[in-house]
Amino acid sequence: MIKVSKTLLIIIYIMSIMFSISCSNDLEEINALTKKEDLPDIKVKGLVTEYTSGGNLKVKLKTPMAYKYLKKKGGYTLFPEGLKLTFYDSENKIHSNLTAKYGVYEEKKKMAYVRDSVVLTNVNGSVLETEELYFDEKDEKIYSVKPVKITDKGGFEISGTGGFESNIDFTVYRFTDVTGFFTQKDSAEVESENE
Repeated sequence: MIKVSKTLLIIIYIMSIMFSISCSNDLEEINALTKKEDLPDIKVKGLVTEYTSGGNLKVKLKTPMAYKYLKKKGGYTLFPEGLKLTFYDSENKIHSNLTAKYGVYEEKKKMAYVRDSVVLTNVNGSVLETEELYFDEKDEKIYSVKPVKITDKGGFEISGTGGFESNIDFTVYRFTDVTGFFTQKDSAEVESENE
């Protein structure tokens, strides 16, 4: 016959109580964290894709991670780790570039939203910087309600604190609540550029 001490029985009893308490989970809480409808239908790592129209390259997308939801909100794609878009003209030359640390594209609405360190450059060398930007494909416009700064290749800087709107190519734009200033190059810089 095996003899078990009272101390050992007490330890086993306490451990079993602790185990049952620490491992109890609310089933509703677990289901809420793992709802199937909250999971993406498609998940792609290291995505590089190209969009063409009429045989011409229009846009190239690079992103470390993309989540595609087919049914939620009419279908959308989420880029939680950022993205880089390169836009091409009719001659397949780069027209503009966009980078951001986060993005969403809603297929049904033909709307894109990017945020966090957004930088957009155009064919003229102008650089737009903001914290969020919307692309409306239906109305062919880009806009933001956050402060926007645009610097052209000559150094002229213009900022809008109340809003910004542009054509889809980011070549014609307008601001509300505008401030601007020009940084003049010193004569040594101008001379070295002219040589």
